[in-house]
Amino acid sequence: MAARIPQEILDEIMSRADILDIIGEYVTLQRKGRNYFGLCPFHNEDTPSFSVNQEKQFYKCFGCGEGGNIISFMMKIENLGFQEAVHRLADRYGIKIPENELSPSERAAQQQKQSLLLVHSETAAFYASLLPASKTAAAYLKKRGIDSAMTERFGLGFAPEADWQALTNHLLAKGYSEELLITAGLVSKSTKNGRCFDKFHGRLIFPIRDNRGNVIALGGRALGDEQPKYLNSMSTPIYNKSSHLFALDLASGTIAREKEVFIMEGYMDVLTAHQFGITNAVASLGTAFTDQQARLLNRLAPQSPDKLQVFLSFDGDGAGAKAALSSAAKLAGYDFAETSIIVFPENLDPDDFLRKYGTRGWQRLREKYRYSVLDYLLLRAMQRHDADSASGKGAIVAELLAPIAAARNQTERESFIRRLARRLQVSDTAIYADLAKSGLMDGKKLGPVTTVTTALSRKKEPTTHLANRQLLALAISSREIFETALSELGEDFGATAKECQLVNMIKQLGNNYDFQPRSLFNYLDEENEGLQQFMLKLLETDIAGDDPHALAQGCIETIKQHLLKEKIVEINHAIDIAAANNEDYRQLLTEKLRLTTLLHSS
Repeated sequence: MAARIPQEILDEIMSRADILDIIGEYVTLQRKGRNYFGLCPFHNEDTPSFSVNQEKQFYKCFGCGEGGNIISFMMKIENLGFQEAVHRLADRYGIKIPENELSPSERAAQQQKQSLLLVHSETAAFYASLLPASKTAAAYLKKRGIDSAMTERFGLGFAPEADWQALTNHLLAKGYSEELLITAGLVSKSTKNGRCFDKFHGRLIFPIRDNRGNVIALGGRALGDEQPKYLNSMSTPIYNKSSHLFALDLASGTIAREKEVFIMEGYMDVLTAHQFGITNAVASLGTAFTDQQARLLNRLAPQSPDKLQVFLSFDGDGAGAKAALSSAAKLAGYDFAETSIIVFPENLDPDDFLRKYGTRGWQRLREKYRYSVLDYLLLRAMQRHDADSASGKGAIVAELLAPIAAARNQTERESFIRRLARRLQVSDTAIYADLAKSGLMDGKKLGPVTTVTTALSRKKEPTTHLANRQLLALAISSREIFETALSELGEDFGATAKECQLVNMIKQLGNNYDFQPRSLFNYLDEENEGLQQFMLKLLETDIAGDDPHALAQGCIETIKQHLLKEKIVEINHAIDIAAANNEDYRQLLTEKLRLTTLLHSS
C-alpha cells in the first residue's frame, strides 16, 4: 500500500516537514554542536543519547540503536503503519493525498478492514461487559488466581451459554451487517433456517490484539469439560494466527527494556505469567512458531552487542518438546542471543508451575533448568538411550551429529563436543571422527586444527574501507557521483554486503530516487533493520573539503589502487603454488607485470 502514495507527495512531506519540530513535541531537545540531544522516547535512560540532525533530517539513538527519518519516527512513536504516518504528516502540513491512487477494489478492501477492526473492538467490549455477571467465569478466574486488575489489563470477557444470539443481536442493533459478522468469523449462519448464531458461547473470551493494540481476533476457553478446550477465530482479512503473538502489545515495553522474552503456548500461561510479574511473556497462537512471529520479535531486538534473549517456555509434555525444537529452528535464522529452552518438571505447563512454585521457583527454573538447543537435544537423547552402554553412547552421538554440524559457529560446536564427551565419558576425538565420516560438515572446519587453503580458494573477507564509505556517503547525495562510481568501479562499488545492498537498491529505484538520503528510509522494509542502521552510520560520515566531486574521484582512485594490490597479492600466491608444483607460471608473471604497471601509473 505504501507504494500507492505518489513519490511527489512523499517528497513534498519530506521537504516541508521539519524533523526537529515533530520530535520536539515528544522529546525535550538541547543543541550540542551540530546536533540536538534528548532522552530517548523508545527506551529508559538517564543520560541523553537520542540525537537529531536537523541538517540531514534524521534521528539516531546511540543507546538503543533506533533511528530513521521523520516518517519512521512517526511510525515508531505512534505505533502507525507507513500509510497512516504519511497521512498524519500530510494532514499536519496541509498536503492533500489523491484518493484516486486506490482502485475501487483496493478502497473497498481498506474500508472492509476498518469495519472489521471496529466490529472486533465492539465485540470485545460487549463480552467484557458480560463478565462481571457470570458466576461461572468469576469462580474459574478465582481458582486460577487471576485478579480484577489482570482481567481488565487483558480485556477478558464472557460469552453466555444460554443465549446463542446475544452478540449477533447486539451487533446488528449497532448497524453492522450480517455479511460483515460472518466475514469476521464472529457468527455462523444456519443452513437449515438461515438464522445467524454466535460462534462463542459459554466461554471465557481472550481478545487477541495486534502490536498496536487493535482487537483483531478472539480466543474462547471452555469453563468445563467441553471440547475443544480452546476455540479460536478463523483467518480473516485482518488476522492470520501465524503473523501475530498473543499479548505482544502488553509485553513489548518490558521486552525492549529487559532484552528478554518468554514464549509460551497458551493464553492462560501468559495471563498467569503477567499476574506473577513476568510481563515479557507472549504466546504463539498455535503450537508452531513461525518466521512472521520471529520477525515481530526482531523489531524489538536491541542492536549489537546486546541481543534479545529468547526463552522457549512450552509445556513439559512431548508436544511441548516438539514445539520448542521447531521454534528454536525458526529463531536460529535471526540475530538473537542463543535460544534457551526451559524444561518444566512433572510435565507441568507455565501456568501450573507458577501457581505451584511461585516467582521464586520460576527464578530458580530459569537459572538452573534452561538449556541451549544442543544441550536440550542431549537431554532428550539420554532419556531415550542407555548412556552407560557402548551401543547407547553410539546412538546418542549418532542422533546429535546433524545438530552439531548445524551449530551456528565453530566455538559453539567445539564447546558442545567437549561437554558431550565428558557426559558420555568418551574422547572428543572419537566424536570428531564420527562427525567427519558422516559427511555432514560440508567443508566446515572440524576441529581445533587450522586447515591451510590457497589464496585462490579462500573467500575474501569483507573490509570496511574509509574510501568506500566516504564514496558511498557522497554518492547517495549526488546522482552524478553515483553514476561515475558505478561506471568506473562496476561490481567493486561497495566493499561490504550492506554497501552492495544499498548500491543495488539505488540502482533498482532508478529515477524514483531523488538522491535525498533521508528518503531512502521510505524504501526499507521494517524487517531490514540492519540496512537501516547502516544508513544511519553512513549519514554520520564526516566529509572533508568543499568539493565533493574531487573527493569522490580521490576515493575512486584509492579503491582502484587497493583492488590492484589485492590482485597482485593473489597472483603472487598463485605463482608460489605453481612453482611448488613445477607448473608453468609465465602467464601469471605477465599479468603481474601488467597490474604492477597500472598500479605505479595511477
